Amino acid sequence: MRLLEFYTNNFRSLSDISIKDIGGLNAVVGFNGYGKTNFLSSIYLFIKNLNAGIEKRSFEDNNQEYLLLWQGYDTSKEITLGGKIDFSEDEVSKAIGKRKRMEIEIINKLKYERKEVKWDLDTIRINDSIPTRDEIDDVRRLFELASQQVEYVPIFDQGYFDNIMKRIIEISRSPINLRKYWYDFVNLVSATIPEIKGLEIWEGGKLVLNVYNLPIYIDLAASGFQRVILMLFVIWLSGNKVLLLEEPEVNMHPTLQYKVTKLLKGWTDNQMLQVFMTTHSPFIVSSDIDNYIILRRKEGGFSKAISVKPNEELKSMLSLLKVNLSDLLFSRYIILTGENAEPSAVYNWLKKMNIYPEYNGISIYAVKSDIELQSWLRLKEILNLDIIFFGLCDKLDQSIRDSCIPLSREIESYYTKTGILEALKLIGIYPDEKELRDLSKDDNLRWLINVMKKRGLDYYYLRSSISDIITRVDSVEIPKEVEVLGNKIKSLQTYN
Repeated sequence: MRLLEFYTNNFRSLSDISIKDIGGLNAVVGFNGYGKTNFLSSIYLFIKNLNAGIEKRSFEDNNQEYLLLWQGYDTSKEITLGGKIDFSEDEVSKAIGKRKRMEIEIINKLKYERKEVKWDLDTIRINDSIPTRDEIDDVRRLFELASQQVEYVPIFDQGYFDNIMKRIIEISRSPINLRKYWYDFVNLVSATIPEIKGLEIWEGGKLVLNVYNLPIYIDLAASGFQRVILMLFVIWLSGNKVLLLEEPEVNMHPTLQYKVTKLLKGWTDNQMLQVFMTTHSPFIVSSDIDNYIILRRKEGGFSKAISVKPNEELKSMLSLLKVNLSDLLFSRYIILTGENAEPSAVYNWLKKMNIYPEYNGISIYAVKSDIELQSWLRLKEILNLDIIFFGLCDKLDQSIRDSCIPLSREIESYYTKTGILEALKLIGIYPDEKELRDLSKDDNLRWLINVMKKRGLDYYYLRSSISDIITRVDSVEIPKEVEVLGNKIKSLQTYN
């Protein structure tokens, strides 16, 4: 079973989401509060209730618990949960006794009327055709099987993980003819975590890890080991399932994150399972992922999602720009500077305005050529990036000029003479008397170029570093253009 497409609307914080061409291993990314957990929950609710619309299920909500499913608690609108699911010949044969492949699109609606939740069928198609009554009966049996083929692994839920421990112990006590499965699991753990040489169940039903040939109870082991072992067990048992993982990187070393992601990738490539995992980890995002589902908060406070595949076009643009995909996916705003500015200077000036780039999810990059600018514009379109252009206005289409702040002078013209000399002293450059006299006559940029050239240095090669030092030590007044940039960022924050 594989989810090919998924749609939802008005579900908690999610608004009008339609994800198509879904991959095997899917990373769900976005800032805290942007709806990643809600996205996994919507998939879980959809699969668990595939038959609900066909059967027109309904139930009372006397305690108004299900009211919380509605976006903004506005029950005047229906919740949409739908998608397209591919079933293999083996799955169809197991459910209905007919050996054929089936691709089913179904859209269910949830209504809330007088404290009652009602499911209704909106759309159903089998292999792109409207089904007959007999075919709908087949679908019901197939959906009954499919509703059991989804597993949700929370970040931490003691009851959930206690239940997993019980299942581990049950497997370990299997009859001799089934013990192979237990040894397969033990070997999987050892291959993933080389420090663990084996697993045993001691008297009292305690799971004991052999760590460097020393026995350690699992509840006394490192929390990262505990979580990985329990998660590996869930993954190992999730053959042919849709697996929903919340932040698998928690308490996990980057090397282990790569290993677990590679393991998941191998199993999804072999059609053994399909995975949707939320993550804040640059290590997981930088791994071999089939599909990125990016959640963005839009005006009004609700989230939309886009789906992006890391194809060669995307990888080539990232190589050209020398940026990591994780840096872009984990940024709220991108600032692009033209030739008159340097990212390091803009960074320091924003900090002096109490706008801290790391805190606000801001990344700043320099655009050094037209081909780089075109690549950034394409990335803006593909990844739905919020970009502010600092300079570059004359090179932009009218449609995005509102995102541009003009900068007509080079940043060197804003430096004080004192700040320049202090910065040069810090890097071991001491201008002679003639150079000091020329400093009062030349513009700052020309003077810096000449001073560096006299010492066999290229100023533009060192410009970023020198700009960083000067804007940190110089007490010059912040340029008006940077103040406008800061106000632009603050205005965007009111909508995100």
